[in-house]
Amino acid sequence: MKNLYKRLDVFSCFHESHRGFKNKISVYHILKEKACYPNGCFYFRWRCKQLSRQKKCYRGFSQVGRKCFSCKDFYEEKIHNYPELQISEAEYRDFLRELDRFEDWIRETEYHEIEIAGVVDAVKPHFKKKIFPKANYLSFRGYIVIFKEIFLDRVHFKDYVYLRLSGNYFNNQPLGRLDKIEARARLKVEQGRLVLYRPKAIQIVSRGEKPLWDEQAILLARESATEFSSQPEGCVQCPFGALVDVEYLKDHHSHSSRQLLCLKGVKDYKDCYVPAEYCGLDREANATPDAACESNRKIYHL
Repeated sequence: MKNLYKRLDVFSCFHESHRGFKNKISVYHILKEKACYPNGCFYFRWRCKQLSRQKKCYRGFSQVGRKCFSCKDFYEEKIHNYPELQISEAEYRDFLRELDRFEDWIRETEYHEIEIAGVVDAVKPHFKKKIFPKANYLSFRGYIVIFKEIFLDRVHFKDYVYLRLSGNYFNNQPLGRLDKIEARARLKVEQGRLVLYRPKAIQIVSRGEKPLWDEQAILLARESATEFSSQPEGCVQCPFGALVDVEYLKDHHSHSSRQLLCLKGVKDYKDCYVPAEYCGLDREANATPDAACESNRKIYHL
């Protein structure tokens, strides 16, 4: 079974906010979060007659905002977007039937305690960021254990699943990449992702690599972390690339998004030095250090 909510080959959308994702949008975002297929969605873009003509605003503003509503040069432009199918109508009907079966399984399993077994693919710090009008805070919430595939009860799930661990739990029983574990946990869907929480009785069946993170490393990473405006796939897969849930709080309203942080403090992924640092960690039996470096550079688009 796979997570059909995260499929990116079913829909595309040319909303301006999706440009950073090459207009490939998940099934969950289109069908569940926005519910915008097939009718689409619309929004209003604020415009200024003077700024549109590259002239100066007589009030000294450089962009259109709420203070412009009473100005005679202010106007709104209605934008209507429609998600587009990237598969045929017949394939879409088959996909909907498959999605129904997947959601039946979700309804039967969600919030229940289940047996889990899998090999850890990565362990990353779990941060949450809150942005206020005059300040922002990056708080540490524990750890995210990432599986590329996992057994959820008797279901072999061949897709990403995330396990949340508190800092105290991890400190008592640290996990590293390639650790094989068995445990019990509860399952929920969070923005289309399958997330395991409230773990119990974690047993390490076999050890893999040495754990990468501890409290000191977390504190250093939080202070030196840099933000990326885009989300290169190589950085998302990197052990020092962390996708952070961001909550914007302003005027008693809030909205959320996800942001990529580099926990090594690299300002531009094109200048990344992490691949060279990990040359000696290639896991192919006969790979030379040079081959390992080249493999990593391909992953990181260097």
